[in-house]
Amino acid sequence: MQETLEPYSGRRVLVTGGTGFIGLNLVEALSRSRASLRVLSRSWPSPSPAARRLFEKVEFVKADIRDEVAVESAVKDVEVVFNLAGRSGATVSNTSPLDDLDVNGRGQLTLLEACRKLAPLARVVFPSSRLVYRPGERLPVNEQAATGPLTIYGIHKLAAEHYHLLYRRSYDLPVVVLRVTNPYGPYQREEQNRYGIVNWFIHLALKGAQLPVYGDGGQLRDYVHVDDVVSALLLAGSCDAADGKVINIGSGEATSFLEMANTIVHHAGAGGVQSVPWPADASRVESGDFVADTSLAARLLGWQPRMRLDAGIADVIGRYRAAGPA
Repeated sequence: MQETLEPYSGRRVLVTGGTGFIGLNLVEALSRSRASLRVLSRSWPSPSPAARRLFEKVEFVKADIRDEVAVESAVKDVEVVFNLAGRSGATVSNTSPLDDLDVNGRGQLTLLEACRKLAPLARVVFPSSRLVYRPGERLPVNEQAATGPLTIYGIHKLAAEHYHLLYRRSYDLPVVVLRVTNPYGPYQREEQNRYGIVNWFIHLALKGAQLPVYGDGGQLRDYVHVDDVVSALLLAGSCDAADGKVINIGSGEATSFLEMANTIVHHAGAGGVQSVPWPADASRVESGDFVADTSLAARLLGWQPRMRLDAGIADVIGRYRAAGPA
């Protein structure tokens, strides 16, 4: 990944949402560059010593993405913004739609307005979600496929994409939108089970618990290791050809939900798989099979996923075990 970090040497970089799952992995990578790194987040990292060590040489701004004064202070004079702040959880978004709108709608506009006024040349990289696509599209799904989210979260992600692209058209603010599939990897806390199913299953297996698989587990998914996501983010933040584009980021490989669960149990050497009925809230938002077409990322960014699922799960389990208890 060193070659993707070189363009950030000496540059002023802001990561919003830098204490979240993807944010911590991105901060870890950027800490190995010579970037001047600033992180804005409303929460401090978990008690994990490894997470806390990441912030020893980082300027940390403890604030909400909706706080106009704090956001304006954070974006002033930065050259690249990785805009990761937001509220996660597709299913839960349908039970609290106004909260989701406030964070994932108003929060995004607060950030973009601050950039427009105080950092108009900063490139903003926004990770969106595969959940913006309409279910049932022909596989693999490319960026021209129809959108049609089934959740409030997906709708607000799609709206945020359009906010970013509008600021590109109207104010020449450089932006890149990455539609990420199902990321997994280290630094996701065990209690964060509303999203990141692979990470949650890994935590369950390491405790010897049963992994709940809805129905027959035959639904296909595209699981991508967070190291590959971080690589894509870094490339998007430094590649001029990506400006103004919407780009899929995924493994490009179809894996059934059941196969994913069995792979985790195999590498953990513990736990088990249990078939359970679909909960009503989950069945209403089940998006069906999904695999991303990542050919545009290859053409524009020179990006290819490097970590296949079997090796990726083994890697994450090994890293959790090496880190020890939080």
